Amino acid sequence: MIQLSDSRLRERFAAFLPDAEFLGSVECRGGHINRTFFVDAAVGGAMRRFVLQCVNKNVFRNYKSLMENVFRISEHLGRKSSESRNPDSERDHIHFIRAADGGYGVDGEFGFWRLYRFIDRAEGRLRATSPEEARQASAAFGRFQWQISDLPGPRLAETIPAFHDTRRRFENLEKSAAADTVGRLSGVRGDLDAYLALRPEALKLQEAFERGLFPERIAHNDAKYSNVLMDTETGRAVSVIDLDTCMPGLSLHDFGDLMRSMTSDRPEDEPDVATICARRDMYDAIVEGFLSEAGNFLTPAERSLLPNAGVAITLETGSRFLADYLDGDRYFHVDFPEHNLVRARSQLALARSMLDKLPVA
Repeated sequence: MIQLSDSRLRERFAAFLPDAEFLGSVECRGGHINRTFFVDAAVGGAMRRFVLQCVNKNVFRNYKSLMENVFRISEHLGRKSSESRNPDSERDHIHFIRAADGGYGVDGEFGFWRLYRFIDRAEGRLRATSPEEARQASAAFGRFQWQISDLPGPRLAETIPAFHDTRRRFENLEKSAAADTVGRLSGVRGDLDAYLALRPEALKLQEAFERGLFPERIAHNDAKYSNVLMDTETGRAVSVIDLDTCMPGLSLHDFGDLMRSMTSDRPEDEPDVATICARRDMYDAIVEGFLSEAGNFLTPAERSLLPNAGVAITLETGSRFLADYLDGDRYFHVDFPEHNLVRARSQLALARSMLDKLPVA
């Protein structure tokens, strides 16, 4: 990894806030795609912290459209917060800052640089441990859905085309099995058959949308507990973060991801599938939180398919893990040779538990 000096970071920071005094920076090592730095600066005599981020253009090749999307959403959320006179408007959404020349950021040799305000007294957590935490996170995503439901046109760019095209994901799984490029098919035929047998369950959301039962909306597309910042003192949800995958999609895709990430207390790569269980109390909390904020604009069809959403997204995600295992682990990072297979089996077990224990139609 290329080391970036304070002088280089100071130069990038000055492209956004030329009159601020750069005091220092520290790199956040948690991300796997973008490089992120916390920058301390004096702005008008006040000490402020910012997030200076270098977007990986090799991963986000359509980064210009991505940046247009996130700025439109960020500025829309800012207007909403101002109109509602939210007393916590400094923390209730990501405040992206335009470059001094009015652009979305600075194109550089290492990537595309952008800047946003650091949200203080808040933290991201990996896993919800109680129904109340699940309710808080789901309410935050429901509120996010409601706030961006009236985002003025034009339609947001699809920065990752067909991201939640479940039918195509299953077709890709069949293609990977047919190609069997690394000779792994013989060991996973049972897993493959199990996924293909559940394809009708996985396609229920997409087929309902194709029948016109509910509209396309703007989706976050990575709705999980770790993408909600929680207040370090009160434990309440403060802000939804990580807007890079926001684009046209289905509201139910986000709800399904909330179910996938929070109804079980086991990680998505749990090897002991017998321990994987979709908890009804967590599901009920997710529904309560999401509908408390998004319930007024969802159609009756969307509300009726809420429990199916978790099944669909869990099976879609698992099919991607299994396809990548058959392809030789070309997409997802793995820590051991059968990591993607373990993930696929874990997701299959969770989907089956959802079908067994939750009110899936």
